[in-house]
Amino acid sequence: MKLERIAQDLVLCAALPDWVDHQPYPSEIPDAEASCIANGSCRLLNDIQVSLCSPEQAWHCRTVQRVLTREGAERVAHVVAEFDPGFQRIEVHFIRVIRGNERIEHAKPEVFQLLRRETNLERLVFDGRLTASLLIPDVRIGDIVEVCVTVYGSVPVLGGRYVGWATFDGFHPWFESRQRLVRPRARRIFMKEYNGPPECAVATNADVEDSRWQIVGQRRREAEALTPPWSILHPSLQFSEFASWNEVARLLAPFYESDRLPDELAAEVDRLAVAHQDPAERAIEWLRFVQRELRYFAFSLGEGGLTPRALEAIWSARFGDCKDAATLYAAGARRLGLEACAALVSTTQGFALDEMIPSSDAFNHCIVRLRLNEVSYWLDPTMAVQSGTLQNVFQPHAGWALVLRPETTDLEKMGGDEPLHILHQEDEVTFGPRRDSPAILRRRIDCSFWAADGVRNAIANEGTSGYSQATLKEMRSLWPGAVETSPIEVRDDTASNNITLVLSYEIPDCWKPGDDGSRLDFGIASGHSRELQPLPPVQRESAIYLGRPRKFTSYLRLNMPGSWKGDGWLRRFEASCVQYSDSFRVDGRTITNSRELTVDAWMLPAKETEAYNGVAKKLQEDLLIIWARERFGKIRPWIGIKGRLFNGIRNVWHAIWIAWLLIIGLKVIVFVLR
Repeated sequence: MKLERIAQDLVLCAALPDWVDHQPYPSEIPDAEASCIANGSCRLLNDIQVSLCSPEQAWHCRTVQRVLTREGAERVAHVVAEFDPGFQRIEVHFIRVIRGNERIEHAKPEVFQLLRRETNLERLVFDGRLTASLLIPDVRIGDIVEVCVTVYGSVPVLGGRYVGWATFDGFHPWFESRQRLVRPRARRIFMKEYNGPPECAVATNADVEDSRWQIVGQRRREAEALTPPWSILHPSLQFSEFASWNEVARLLAPFYESDRLPDELAAEVDRLAVAHQDPAERAIEWLRFVQRELRYFAFSLGEGGLTPRALEAIWSARFGDCKDAATLYAAGARRLGLEACAALVSTTQGFALDEMIPSSDAFNHCIVRLRLNEVSYWLDPTMAVQSGTLQNVFQPHAGWALVLRPETTDLEKMGGDEPLHILHQEDEVTFGPRRDSPAILRRRIDCSFWAADGVRNAIANEGTSGYSQATLKEMRSLWPGAVETSPIEVRDDTASNNITLVLSYEIPDCWKPGDDGSRLDFGIASGHSRELQPLPPVQRESAIYLGRPRKFTSYLRLNMPGSWKGDGWLRRFEASCVQYSDSFRVDGRTITNSRELTVDAWMLPAKETEAYNGVAKKLQEDLLIIWARERFGKIRPWIGIKGRLFNGIRNVWHAIWIAWLLIIGLKVIVFVLR
């Protein structure tokens, strides 16, 4: 669709709709009100008004900002308004600069540009949305810039039902924020409050209800690291015209139930059915077929991103988005005699969905629910090709899902709460007798579940040589002279969804001078340090996001050039859902170190920040350092081994030497006195 043909969807200098109510705003704010000042501008007013009283839903926005600096002028002067020409139209009422008593209007046809920016194209999403863009000339420090637009229309598949949010953003507050909803009293709108939004002022006039919310002087809130993505952090209001999750499912399910596979694809499904008689094998092989043959690309023009394309169009193009892939997989699975259907999930709000009121806009992704032997499997056909059986294939999504079946009454829990052992690393290092003898390192890495899929995907894209080079580069960050002594070995057990890598290195110059120059050090890391990031030691409000429950283990064996000395240890550090253990042992010529990290939950309460930091900081101290000395050209043990804590033997040894010297000194004194 050419931009010239859809320019009629952008109306400039349109009169304000009759239902819109513009109230005065303060052009100056008290000096103490600094929360609304950022990026060189003062955000004076954000006024959002929604009307459901006409056939077209109308969303009206009015913003007012004062320019404080040159940088602020650059930001405020660029006005953009985005809309979907497939079902929306936009009216620009005014874009004015207020300078003293002067009002300068800039909403003129010749200064606007209509752009198809496709801001999500790098994410392989083509949605056809347009951006009306204007760069206001001659904006000066001290000017007030006021912008006012109305967008009409709603997602067609919803049939006029209203869903939406009103949010008072505490991270980027305005001095004054207003929200308004005008609706016929005959239309029942469900509403839920989050985080104490302002009280509602309600006025009724005949058959219309006018609801308003207002915050003045909202304080800025600083974002906290590792906040769970499903947390609703701002004072917010959720609106929905759906009375139940069943209403959402019944509305959308018919679009996902097509079984009319193209003949070519139906033949592929039938061949797969002959080759695999077991239902579980059919399910997983069909999943791999769709993942392999259908590349991801979202092409959703004018439908709001809620419905899939026809199966014929999906297969003929060999690409599709999550809705297309789920629909294609479900249709083929039903032909294979399996019970499968599409399901809507949220990759961000997944764990909070059951706390929300039913709504069609609660989701951002579509997957498949497969039922077999009374067990639900949650499969994602848009992922890279996965290995494993149906029982151990990685199911990436967690939280809650809406199964798109007419009989669905509520959300279904997906699981994903058990910690999965995704990585085990074993290192064996053998030292030569001299300082200049190279050390030989043999490393074995066992990856499972998503870690295994990630390694397979990296090798598929880069090849084993590319993967080896990347690993060697990381190795050289600790040992610059490390060289690979044999090609990487890859042992892939696709049935158990486990992949094993065996790497061999030679490390010349493995012994480095210690801090004081009197000893030699050899350091080696377990690789766990990046799993948990320490947080600032301040009072925290949000829970701590840990990521998917998981387990890492490592085992290190050092074959020393002689009998070694040192104490062992067994240390444990934990919070309620995080445990880390570190075991160290010296046995003659052999030193061993075992470590284990287990994350049992997706998040920790904010009150456990101190305990969390205790574990995270121990992980950061990941380098185990072995002390040695050179004597008569040979490597000998230094009395002490440094892990994350000092051994203490060195001090005892020094004490013995000092006592011995004192005894010799006393004997000398006695001899002289005689």
